[in-house]
Amino acid sequence: MSKINWSRLLLCGLLTGIVWIVLGAIVTALLGRDFAALPNNRLGAPTPGFVLFNVVIDLLEGISILWLYAAIRPLYGPGAKAAIVAAFAWWFIVSLGDATWCSFGLFSPATVIPLIIGTLPALILATIAGARLYGE
Repeated sequence: MSKINWSRLLLCGLLTGIVWIVLGAIVTALLGRDFAALPNNRLGAPTPGFVLFNVVIDLLEGISILWLYAAIRPLYGPGAKAAIVAAFAWWFIVSLGDATWCSFGLFSPATVIPLIIGTLPALILATIAGARLYGE
């Protein structure tokens, strides 16, 4: 079993996060119209603090996805297969949390489900982008 290259993981995770920010914004713009219209939602008129917070969170998400990729890479081998498994696992866990918000009645399933579905291909592409440059 090989060791994780932490400096490479950080850099490639940031790349994953940047790609995730771009693709996530596209998915939200295309599928999140109902979400943006919800009361008390900051997507319609985001403050600089809101934008900065979300950028930092998305970059941390990119690092965490790449960490998962690095952790399962010895099992699945380097490349797209391990990246897809890591992205799917991360997406599945986060989507369960999103579904929980629906069960609380904070968001309607019709608002959240299109975003949940649309983010999977975006996460897969972002993870593959970071994984292509990761090496141990």
